[in-house]
Amino acid sequence: MSKAVRWVICIWCFLYAVILVIALKYESNVPVGDLGSINLHALNNGFRELFGYERFGGYFRSLFLFTEALGVISFLACIFWVSLGIRDLIRYRDINDVDKSIVATVLLYILAIIVWRVTLKLSVNFAPVCVNPKSALEVSFPCGNTFLIIISMCSSIYLIGYFLEEKKKLVLALRGVCIAVLVLGIVLRTVCGTEYLTDILAAVGFAIPAVVLYSFVCDV
Repeated sequence: MSKAVRWVICIWCFLYAVILVIALKYESNVPVGDLGSINLHALNNGFRELFGYERFGGYFRSLFLFTEALGVISFLACIFWVSLGIRDLIRYRDINDVDKSIVATVLLYILAIIVWRVTLKLSVNFAPVCVNPKSALEVSFPCGNTFLIIISMCSSIYLIGYFLEEKKKLVLALRGVCIAVLVLGIVLRTVCGTEYLTDILAAVGFAIPAVVLYSFVCDV
């Protein structure tokens, strides 16, 4: 994919994510070109009615727990890559000697945390259900689980090929696992019912630009 195409994807995804923030926070409709506009609150409620969550206690608990497990796997992957950077920093005592791709990955994680926390502070959407009955509803925009999985798996897909370049079959197998975690994480979190549809869309919209910027640094 050319750099021009990646820049277009980066900019448009970020703009649509920002539009979601503004539309949900201050307005009820968002324009969709020649089709007119969509009421995002109605869209969220309609999506929930489509799956009939109320018959299952407000959400599908088994799917939720599975996506939480995928989130843990994604978090551990991030810890692994960061630990490689820490190992090199301790070994060489100079950040300039740490592998460039690892440094870029750590910067990606820092950027992702900043974007996620800043957006979360806007309190755009509160979760439609309370997973823990003893706690209050939490801000669910953007979906942190989806955001984590996208950032972690996309960076892992690149780094696996980078560090295991000569082991083609192993790279193919591990990348297959990463893609499976990525796809299942997004799809199952979308339908499990613990977040609104726009919470998932926002996570995708904010994560993709960060991943695209990461691809420029790593020359993917």
